[in-house]
Amino acid sequence: MKIAVFGGTFWDVYIYGQQVHKAEVIEMCGGSGLNIAFGLWRLGFDVEFFSNVGSDYRADLILEELRALGFKNNIRKIHGKTGLHIAYNDVPIAVNRGVNELDVPVIQELLNDCDCVFLNGEIPSSCAKKIIELCREKKIFVDVGPLANFDFDLKQAARDILVIGNEKECSRINCDVVKLGPKGAVFGSIKISGDGRDYVYRTGCGDVFDVVLMANLLNNEKISVTLNRAVKEAEKMARTVKGAFSKMKNLGEKA
Repeated sequence: MKIAVFGGTFWDVYIYGQQVHKAEVIEMCGGSGLNIAFGLWRLGFDVEFFSNVGSDYRADLILEELRALGFKNNIRKIHGKTGLHIAYNDVPIAVNRGVNELDVPVIQELLNDCDCVFLNGEIPSSCAKKIIELCREKKIFVDVGPLANFDFDLKQAARDILVIGNEKECSRINCDVVKLGPKGAVFGSIKISGDGRDYVYRTGCGDVFDVVLMANLLNNEKISVTLNRAVKEAEKMARTVKGAFSKMKNLGEKA
């Protein structure tokens, strides 16, 4: 199965510790769009990823890493700054969206070959609307993201669309799946409880949840089983793995 993914690409900087001169600093590829595209690819799906990076050293580092990993993509390198995300003890303290503010490339012939589509709020609302209009007969997954900046009715935009978000995001946009953090998740009338623990390494757990949710739904798994697997995998990553992209690298063949 081939999936088109539209979303952001960022360079992530994670700072851990309480003392300035003893801090642990980790840098890696990131952005929810890239994380989810790479995660789906890790689980065996054929992925076409569409995104932007800038004309800077961060873009070079990202593209070289993806080449080394064997992850083919449709990331466009354009004039400007690559998106930058900085977190301190897994709490975001600074985000510069850079060229993620611009429309992502939409290659019609590649899109036509895809069975379903994922997009998120990292891309401009106008671009999201265009993509959904082109794919209204396909299965579409949307994660509204922290910006929740869609200026049109997602639920009316396509025939088969599943909208995902966390509690705060879903208070602004009507969602089908609500991520509750340590409390678990809700899909319609089905709720799966989490273990209630607020683990340190929580950045990227929402992306892990999305990947496992989509992978299981596309493999025709039951909703209750799908939701349970997504919640448990996100919990496991929050306990053990620093950094969102590292979490995706740790996804197994079966989730």
